[in-house]
Amino acid sequence: MKKVDHWSTDVFLSSPIIRQLKNSTKYFQNYKVWPTIQQYQNIFSEYSLDVKPVAQAQEINSFEELYESRVFLKKELQTRTENWHDFFNAQVWMNFPETKRILNKLHYSESINRPKGSNRSTLENRITQFDECGAILISTDKEILNLIKQHKWTTLFINHREQLQDNFRCVVFGHAIFEKAISPYIGITCHCLLVEDQSLLAQAKIDDFSGIDDYLCTKWEKEIVYNPLKFDAFPLLGLPGYWHNQNIEFYLNKKYFR
Repeated sequence: MKKVDHWSTDVFLSSPIIRQLKNSTKYFQNYKVWPTIQQYQNIFSEYSLDVKPVAQAQEINSFEELYESRVFLKKELQTRTENWHDFFNAQVWMNFPETKRILNKLHYSESINRPKGSNRSTLENRITQFDECGAILISTDKEILNLIKQHKWTTLFINHREQLQDNFRCVVFGHAIFEKAISPYIGITCHCLLVEDQSLLAQAKIDDFSGIDDYLCTKWEKEIVYNPLKFDAFPLLGLPGYWHNQNIEFYLNKKYFR
């Protein structure tokens, strides 16, 4: 049975994950029903984006009609209405346009050069992984970042709880993570880049993503494209306030905090 998504602007305040998008979800705050394609287009124009939301194609008959191909070749972003996944994808375009642009460019370039019938490349897999579930973890505290790299979750989330609130931000990029945050469940995990940077941290604290967008775009275009590294996994619900019952038993759940 097809899943039915129900529109409610209460979603925008329902999670600290989704509240990160408040600067763009505000455009939809007074909507009583799902935005139409035309309304998406109007808001994208306000953001001066060079991609244009369009209705999803009913069938695909050529490589040029594939999702990524249409974004790259025609600047057409196929968008399903009445669908949270695509709604949040539009939000990410509004907040991180340069990163979305470069991911699309790299994805298209890889796919068009891939031999027919072959599997996706490592770079294509990394692009999809970050596009769906990616995040950037920012701090000026080397110890916090090292604990994440070492997966020392109990030490990180319990012993460094105060430092996480003051000197750390997780900026979610993947639109699938925002969708999952509507009905969160233990197991939500981001695939992350770790960054030590005071300026980006200050911007993240006020939900200003322009500098982070520039950083991510350059990182993908100049580095990851040549070395599609494995991202650091991060159990997102361990952050203070991201789950309703963060007692000691919660953090001792080794199936989540591996």
